[in-house]
Amino acid sequence: MLMVMGSPCGANLSLIVFHSVFYFDTFTPQKHQDDDDEEEGETGMTEEEKEEEEKEEEKLGKLQYSIDYDFENTKLTIGILQAADLMSMDSGGTSDPYVRVHLFPDKKKKFDTKVHKKTLNPVFNETFVFKVPYEELGGKTLVMSVYDYDRFSKHDVIGEVKLPMNTIDLGRPIEEWRDLESADQEEPEKLGDICISLRYVPTAGKLTVCILEAKNLKKMDACGLSDPYVKIQLLQGGKRLKKKKTNVKKNTLNPYYNESFSFEIPLEQMQVQ
Repeated sequence: MLMVMGSPCGANLSLIVFHSVFYFDTFTPQKHQDDDDEEEGETGMTEEEKEEEEKEEEKLGKLQYSIDYDFENTKLTIGILQAADLMSMDSGGTSDPYVRVHLFPDKKKKFDTKVHKKTLNPVFNETFVFKVPYEELGGKTLVMSVYDYDRFSKHDVIGEVKLPMNTIDLGRPIEEWRDLESADQEEPEKLGDICISLRYVPTAGKLTVCILEAKNLKKMDACGLSDPYVKIQLLQGGKRLKKKKTNVKKNTLNPYYNESFSFEIPLEQMQVQ
Protein backbone atom coordinates (compact mmCIF):
# COMPACT_ATOMS: atom_id res chain seq x y z
CA MET A 1 0.00 0.00 0.00
CA LEU A 2 1.37 3.41 -0.97
CA MET A 3 0.04 6.64 0.45
CA VAL A 4 0.92 10.21 -0.44
CA MET A 5 0.84 12.18 2.81
CA GLY A 6 0.65 15.94 3.16
CA SER A 7 -1.90 16.56 5.87
CA PRO A 8 -4.70 14.48 7.48
CA CYS A 9 -5.79 13.54 3.95
CA GLY A 10 -4.04 11.21 1.47
CA ALA A 11 -4.44 9.08 -1.65
CA ASN A 12 -3.80 5.38 -1.43
CA LEU A 13 -3.58 2.34 -3.66
CA SER A 14 -2.76 -1.33 -3.16
CA LEU A 15 -0.94 -3.51 -5.67
CA ILE A 16 1.72 -6.12 -6.30
CA VAL A 17 3.16 -6.37 -9.82
CA PHE A 18 6.42 -7.29 -11.51
CA HIS A 19 9.00 -4.86 -12.84
CA SER A 20 7.21 -1.91 -14.46
CA VAL A 21 6.94 1.88 -14.31
CA PHE A 22 3.64 3.66 -14.61
CA TYR A 23 1.39 6.50 -13.44
CA PHE A 24 -1.81 5.94 -11.52
CA ASP A 25 -5.01 7.85 -12.12
CA THR A 26 -8.72 7.10 -12.36
CA PHE A 27 -10.72 6.94 -15.58
CA THR A 28 -14.02 5.64 -16.87
CA PRO A 29 -13.81 3.33 -19.92
CA GLN A 30 -15.76 4.72 -22.85
CA LYS A 31 -18.21 2.46 -24.62
CA HIS A 32 -18.60 2.95 -28.39
CA GLN A 33 -21.72 2.58 -30.47
CA ASP A 34 -20.05 -0.18 -32.52
CA ASP A 35 -19.70 -2.20 -29.34
CA ASP A 36 -23.45 -1.90 -28.69
CA ASP A 37 -24.28 -2.99 -32.23
CA GLU A 38 -21.93 -5.97 -32.00
CA GLU A 39 -23.35 -7.06 -28.64
CA GLU A 40 -26.93 -6.81 -29.88
CA GLY A 41 -26.01 -8.88 -32.92
CA GLU A 42 -24.48 -11.59 -30.77
CA THR A 43 -27.33 -11.85 -28.25
CA GLY A 44 -30.28 -11.05 -30.53
CA MET A 45 -31.77 -8.93 -27.73
CA THR A 46 -33.09 -5.38 -27.96
CA GLU A 47 -31.84 -2.63 -25.65
CA GLU A 48 -35.09 -2.76 -23.65
CA GLU A 49 -34.76 -6.52 -23.14
CA LYS A 50 -31.14 -6.23 -22.05
CA GLU A 51 -31.99 -3.46 -19.57
CA GLU A 52 -34.80 -5.57 -18.14
CA GLU A 53 -32.48 -8.58 -17.83
CA GLU A 54 -29.83 -6.48 -16.07
CA LYS A 55 -32.42 -5.27 -13.56
CA GLU A 56 -33.46 -8.85 -12.84
CA GLU A 57 -29.84 -10.00 -12.42
CA GLU A 58 -28.78 -7.09 -10.20
CA LYS A 59 -30.22 -8.11 -6.87
CA LEU A 60 -28.67 -5.90 -4.20
CA GLY A 61 -30.77 -7.12 -1.28
CA LYS A 62 -33.48 -5.53 0.85
CA LEU A 63 -33.74 -3.47 4.03
CA GLN A 64 -36.33 -3.48 6.81
CA TYR A 65 -36.77 -0.19 8.65
CA SER A 66 -39.27 1.73 10.78
CA ILE A 67 -40.30 5.39 10.83
CA ASP A 68 -42.10 7.21 13.65
CA TYR A 69 -42.62 10.95 14.12
CA ASP A 70 -43.33 12.58 17.49
CA PHE A 71 -45.34 15.70 16.65
CA GLU A 72 -45.25 17.02 20.21
CA ASN A 73 -41.45 16.90 20.52
CA THR A 74 -40.71 17.26 16.76
CA LYS A 75 -38.56 14.12 16.73
CA LEU A 76 -38.19 11.72 13.81
CA THR A 77 -37.15 8.22 14.92
CA ILE A 78 -35.66 5.91 12.31
CA GLY A 79 -35.26 2.23 13.12
CA ILE A 80 -32.80 0.11 11.12
CA LEU A 81 -34.10 -3.38 11.81
CA GLN A 82 -32.38 -5.81 9.46
CA ALA A 83 -31.22 -6.51 5.92
CA ALA A 84 -31.54 -9.67 3.84
CA ASP A 85 -30.06 -11.24 0.72
CA LEU A 86 -27.35 -8.58 0.40
CA MET A 87 -24.96 -8.70 -2.52
CA SER A 88 -21.64 -10.25 -1.55
CA MET A 89 -18.78 -7.76 -1.82
CA ASP A 90 -15.88 -9.81 -0.41
CA SER A 91 -13.92 -12.60 -2.08
CA GLY A 92 -15.24 -15.11 0.46
CA GLY A 93 -18.82 -14.62 -0.76
CA THR A 94 -19.93 -12.47 2.18
CA SER A 95 -19.92 -8.81 3.24
CA ASP A 96 -19.30 -6.75 6.38
CA PRO A 97 -22.42 -4.57 6.19
CA TYR A 98 -23.51 -1.51 8.11
CA VAL A 99 -26.14 1.14 7.40
CA ARG A 100 -25.67 4.91 7.22
CA VAL A 101 -28.73 7.12 7.78
CA HIS A 102 -29.12 10.82 6.98
CA LEU A 103 -31.73 13.35 5.90
CA PHE A 104 -30.78 14.82 2.52
CA PRO A 105 -29.80 17.60 1.82
CA ASP A 106 -28.36 17.86 5.35
CA LYS A 107 -25.25 15.66 5.19
CA LYS A 108 -23.65 16.91 8.40
CA LYS A 109 -25.75 14.77 10.72
CA LYS A 110 -25.26 11.10 9.87
CA PHE A 111 -25.74 7.95 11.90
CA ASP A 112 -24.02 4.60 11.34
CA THR A 113 -25.11 1.23 12.68
CA LYS A 114 -22.60 -1.24 14.02
CA VAL A 115 -20.69 -3.32 11.48
CA HIS A 116 -21.77 -6.97 11.22
CA LYS A 117 -18.93 -9.20 10.04
CA LYS A 118 -19.22 -11.81 7.29
CA THR A 119 -22.96 -11.91 6.76
CA LEU A 120 -25.49 -11.16 4.03
CA ASN A 121 -28.43 -11.14 6.45
CA PRO A 122 -27.49 -8.78 9.32
CA VAL A 123 -29.89 -7.97 12.17
CA PHE A 124 -29.27 -4.43 13.43
CA ASN A 125 -32.21 -3.37 15.64
CA GLU A 126 -30.83 0.14 16.11
CA THR A 127 -32.73 3.44 16.29
CA PHE A 128 -31.66 7.00 15.48
CA VAL A 129 -33.40 10.28 16.28
CA PHE A 130 -33.46 13.46 14.19
CA LYS A 131 -34.78 16.70 15.72
CA VAL A 132 -36.71 18.24 12.82
CA PRO A 133 -39.74 20.60 12.89
CA TYR A 134 -42.66 19.13 10.96
CA GLU A 135 -42.84 22.06 8.54
CA GLU A 136 -39.23 21.38 7.44
CA LEU A 137 -39.68 17.65 6.81
CA GLY A 138 -41.40 18.06 3.44
CA GLY A 139 -38.24 19.29 1.77
CA LYS A 140 -36.06 16.43 3.01
CA THR A 141 -35.33 12.90 1.80
CA LEU A 142 -34.54 10.02 4.12
CA VAL A 143 -31.51 8.13 2.79
CA MET A 144 -30.52 4.73 4.21
CA SER A 145 -27.35 3.42 2.55
CA VAL A 146 -25.97 -0.08 3.12
CA TYR A 147 -22.15 -0.23 3.00
CA ASP A 148 -19.59 -3.01 3.02
CA TYR A 149 -16.94 -2.12 5.62
CA ASP A 150 -13.30 -2.31 4.57
CA ARG A 151 -10.56 -1.68 7.08
CA PHE A 152 -7.92 -0.45 4.66
CA SER A 153 -9.80 1.22 1.81
CA LYS A 154 -12.91 3.18 0.97
CA HIS A 155 -16.09 1.38 2.01
CA ASP A 156 -18.16 0.08 -0.91
CA VAL A 157 -21.83 1.01 -1.07
CA ILE A 158 -24.04 -2.04 -1.69
CA GLY A 159 -27.27 -0.13 -2.24
CA GLU A 160 -29.63 2.38 -0.71
CA VAL A 161 -33.25 3.27 0.02
CA LYS A 162 -34.41 6.85 -0.63
CA LEU A 163 -37.71 8.09 0.74
CA PRO A 164 -38.91 11.67 0.04
CA MET A 165 -40.52 12.72 3.32
CA ASN A 166 -43.38 14.49 1.54
CA THR A 167 -44.56 11.07 0.27
CA ILE A 168 -44.80 9.47 3.74
CA ASP A 169 -47.87 9.44 6.01
CA LEU A 170 -46.37 10.34 9.39
CA GLY A 171 -49.72 10.09 11.12
CA ARG A 172 -48.93 6.48 12.04
CA PRO A 173 -45.77 4.43 12.70
CA ILE A 174 -44.35 2.65 9.65
CA GLU A 175 -42.48 -0.65 9.47
CA GLU A 176 -41.71 -2.18 6.09
CA TRP A 177 -39.24 -3.88 3.76
CA ARG A 178 -37.86 -2.12 0.70
CA ASP A 179 -35.54 -3.41 -2.06
CA LEU A 180 -32.16 -1.70 -2.27
CA GLU A 181 -31.45 0.38 -5.34
CA SER A 182 -28.11 1.33 -6.87
CA ALA A 183 -26.61 4.32 -5.12
CA ASP A 184 -25.75 7.50 -6.96
CA GLN A 185 -22.02 7.45 -7.66
CA GLU A 186 -20.29 10.69 -6.79
CA GLU A 187 -17.54 11.96 -9.07
CA PRO A 188 -14.26 10.90 -7.42
CA GLU A 189 -12.19 13.77 -6.09
CA LYS A 190 -8.94 14.33 -7.97
CA LEU A 191 -6.06 13.83 -5.52
CA GLY A 192 -3.16 13.70 -7.97
CA ASP A 193 -0.94 11.12 -9.70
CA ILE A 194 2.00 9.10 -8.43
CA CYS A 195 4.71 7.43 -10.51
CA ILE A 196 6.40 4.35 -9.06
CA SER A 197 8.60 1.47 -10.13
CA LEU A 198 8.25 -2.04 -8.71
CA ARG A 199 10.78 -4.84 -9.21
CA TYR A 200 10.72 -8.31 -7.67
CA VAL A 201 13.66 -10.76 -7.82
CA PRO A 202 12.29 -14.27 -7.10
CA THR A 203 15.73 -15.85 -6.51
CA ALA A 204 16.59 -13.28 -3.85
CA GLY A 205 13.05 -12.89 -2.50
CA LYS A 206 13.41 -9.09 -2.67
CA LEU A 207 10.81 -6.47 -3.67
CA THR A 208 12.21 -3.05 -4.56
CA VAL A 209 9.83 -0.08 -4.58
CA CYS A 210 11.05 3.15 -6.16
CA ILE A 211 9.00 6.28 -5.52
CA LEU A 212 9.83 8.48 -8.51
CA GLU A 213 7.54 11.51 -8.39
CA ALA A 214 4.02 12.80 -7.88
CA LYS A 215 2.06 15.41 -9.84
CA ASN A 216 -0.98 17.64 -9.42
CA LEU A 217 -1.44 16.83 -5.72
CA LYS A 218 -4.33 18.26 -3.76
CA LYS A 219 -3.67 21.61 -2.10
CA MET A 220 -3.62 21.14 1.69
CA ASP A 221 -2.08 24.38 3.02
CA ALA A 222 -3.62 27.84 3.24
CA CYS A 223 -1.06 29.13 0.71
CA GLY A 224 -2.28 26.65 -1.91
CA LEU A 225 0.63 24.22 -1.59
CA SER A 226 1.52 21.07 0.40
CA ASP A 227 4.48 19.45 2.15
CA PRO A 228 4.01 15.91 0.78
CA TYR A 229 5.76 12.65 1.53
CA VAL A 230 4.93 9.05 0.63
CA LYS A 231 4.32 6.31 3.17
CA ILE A 232 4.77 2.68 2.08
CA GLN A 233 3.21 -0.16 4.04
CA LEU A 234 3.67 -3.90 3.54
CA LEU A 235 0.46 -5.70 4.50
CA GLN A 236 -0.29 -9.39 4.79
CA GLY A 237 -3.75 -10.65 5.66
CA GLY A 238 -4.73 -7.16 6.77
CA LYS A 239 -1.79 -6.99 9.20
CA ARG A 240 0.94 -4.40 8.74
CA LEU A 241 4.37 -6.04 8.60
CA LYS A 242 6.65 -3.14 7.67
CA LYS A 243 6.43 0.56 6.85
CA LYS A 244 8.78 3.12 5.33
CA LYS A 245 8.49 6.70 4.08
CA THR A 246 10.22 9.17 1.81
CA ASN A 247 11.66 12.54 2.72
CA VAL A 248 9.26 15.49 2.99
CA LYS A 249 9.24 17.88 0.03
CA LYS A 250 8.36 21.43 1.10
CA ASN A 251 5.89 23.76 -0.61
CA THR A 252 5.14 21.79 -3.75
CA LEU A 253 2.32 19.97 -5.50
CA ASN A 254 4.71 18.20 -7.89
CA PRO A 255 7.38 16.57 -5.70
CA TYR A 256 10.31 14.60 -7.17
CA TYR A 257 11.61 11.84 -4.86
CA ASN A 258 13.55 9.13 -6.75
CA GLU A 259 13.89 7.10 -3.54
CA SER A 260 14.08 3.28 -3.37
CA PHE A 261 13.01 0.89 -0.60
CA SER A 262 13.53 -2.87 -0.36
CA PHE A 263 11.39 -5.53 1.32
CA GLU A 264 12.31 -9.18 1.77
CA ILE A 265 9.32 -11.28 0.67
CA PRO A 266 9.58 -15.03 -0.05
CA LEU A 267 8.27 -16.05 -3.46
CA GLU A 268 5.45 -18.14 -1.95
CA GLN A 269 4.03 -15.00 -0.29
CA MET A 270 3.83 -13.01 -3.52
CA GLN A 271 0.43 -12.63 -5.16
CA VAL A 272 -0.28 -10.82 -8.39
CA GLN A 273 -3.41 -8.66 -8.05
